[in-house]
Amino acid sequence: MKIKLIDGSVYDVVRAEVTNGRLELDFQNKTAEELQDTFSVPALLTNIELLTDTEDKTGDVPGWTVYGGVMTLGDIKTVILTKSVNVTEQRLADAEANAIAANSVAEVAKTMSSETATQVTDLQMAICELYEGMEV
Repeated sequence: MKIKLIDGSVYDVVRAEVTNGRLELDFQNKTAEELQDTFSVPALLTNIELLTDTEDKTGDVPGWTVYGGVMTLGDIKTVILTKSVNVTEQRLADAEANAIAANSVAEVAKTMSSETATQVTDLQMAICELYEGMEV
């Protein structure tokens, strides 16, 4: 099972379950510090997509934006997330999430436009070579 955050980052999880009013995500092969760095940014958590191992989307878990810590049991690290009760805080997290998502889309568009420009230049050069070959 995998999860996908707002910025497009994908993580392998062992378990994702809502228990006792909190979302619990189990990880292997991640340190508590790595998980804290990732899950302490509320904007990244406004909508967590649940994915299969082949990254097919199976569902969404929206609104779990408050990082509650990491529990460690053996080699399993459990991230605990809760929902914010402060409406203003939630709106700020949503606005920041929209900005992060827009930035990700802009980066993809930038890459695509660069590739398109390169393809156009290649086509122009090919046309010039054709004209030169025809000696027009």
